[in-house]
Amino acid sequence: MSEPLDPFLKPKPLEYPEHFRPGMGTEATAPFLRSMVEMLRPERILEVGAGYTTPFLLEGLVNNEQVYNDGNLSEDYLKNYSYDPKLVVIDDMSLADLAKRPGMEFILKSKYVDFVIGDFRGQAESLISKYGKFDFVWFDCGGPEEYQAFLEEYWKICSSYVFFHFTYTDGSPNSNLEIILSRISGDPFIIDIIEPHKRRQGSITIVKKKVLSKIE
Repeated sequence: MSEPLDPFLKPKPLEYPEHFRPGMGTEATAPFLRSMVEMLRPERILEVGAGYTTPFLLEGLVNNEQVYNDGNLSEDYLKNYSYDPKLVVIDDMSLADLAKRPGMEFILKSKYVDFVIGDFRGQAESLISKYGKFDFVWFDCGGPEEYQAFLEEYWKICSSYVFFHFTYTDGSPNSNLEIILSRISGDPFIIDIIEPHKRRQGSITIVKKKVLSKIE
């Protein structure tokens, strides 16, 4: 009888290879965001810039339909619990028509996903009117000009976690991070995750807005 194959002898293949674009730096970020969705269980996710991360964010929402009762569930949380999340993706189609991108067909058809085609600028008011505030935001779009525009318009409609990509270059803070730090308010919690083996798109800055107490 042959010995069973050791699953830890070699790395697992890349997930969703049809969505992967070399140089974007999200091969590790995407599954990390999926895990965050599954842990934080957001109701409204905003992704600015469709890409490799999109199927992972969607998968996190789908996986949240299943709640494992391991004896550690909060009865208060599940009391009168309903799950109707939405992933809102804004994309200006600068990297080709979304419908023509490989693997996008099922994402576009998903009941969890709404696409907003166009520039994210000028959209915040209509988004909050339709969806309310976003408790999970993934921003990976452009450079300093776009980061500044996003924070000036969208910070007020972000209610909890905001994940920014590409905030370090060669291991040092870049202008994207400087803009983030100068534009956020309310003394939020901030943590940087830096991938030491990457030159450019190898970092995430996580901003957690403070939740006001009932007294406040």
